Amino acid sequence: MKVKVHREACCAQDDQLGPLENNFELADDCTVADFIDAVVSSRFLQFSSTLTRMVCRVADKEFAILFSPHEAPAREPQFRVSPHGAIKKLATTLIFNFVFDRDLPN
Repeated sequence: MKVKVHREACCAQDDQLGPLENNFELADDCTVADFIDAVVSSRFLQFSSTLTRMVCRVADKEFAILFSPHEAPAREPQFRVSPHGAIKKLATTLIFNFVFDRDLPN
């Protein structure tokens, strides 16, 4: 299955140099955890020193919070839905948005 991913730019230069949209080809039975692992390991997401947390959303539903890989100590994603659930069953659309949430506590 093809999944489209949009990400928010972390700075003006990122907006110009890096792609803000990517397509991922995933197995039909892909879980939320598998999907998050695929996006993280692709290094598609970009963070800055002040923007260190991204929320993965489909429409208005939060799926996970991801943390910059440059934070110490490293933090695992915090899932807002079951990480073992199939994204095909949980998502209303296969367009995922990763945005910085400046209101989250540290």
